[in-house]
Amino acid sequence: MDVYTVPKDKAVVLIDIPAYPIAERTVFLSGTAEHHKGRETVSDLLNRPNPFLPVQEEDGESVLVRKDAVRWLKVLEPAVVEWHYYENREGAPRKRIRCIFKEGEALEGYVYAVAPEGHQRVSDIANREEGFLHVEAEGDLYLVNARHVLFIRILEENNGSP
Repeated sequence: MDVYTVPKDKAVVLIDIPAYPIAERTVFLSGTAEHHKGRETVSDLLNRPNPFLPVQEEDGESVLVRKDAVRWLKVLEPAVVEWHYYENREGAPRKRIRCIFKEGEALEGYVYAVAPEGHQRVSDIANREEGFLHVEAEGDLYLVNARHVLFIRILEENNGSP
């Protein structure tokens, strides 16, 4: 049966699904991405149109998680796993924001306006087709599901990176 397996890289994430405990899970990434050069990233998986994300739970069981149910994923080893994001954010304007979720909880951090000039407002970033936003908070990287965010409060805007 190993003849039919496709080699994949592993990435460990913490997944927050409201009403369930935050749990560590593993996702599997392809060695090549569909929409950019290089390895696939977790955000590539999340921003695909298919509704379910295959993950492996801590006990080794595989499950399919409905992406719409996920409030956020915290990417462990983000510089390695989300390498494409880090390459693209260099020199991009950054904005400090607070995401307020449906349940009343909040996540404060920075978003980088990785977009053409004239499309670098927080509203431009939040309204992209991709449903998950990269939010950097206290040295961690969260992929925030915009469908769970009720408000985004702009706390500070910067014209360049720190």
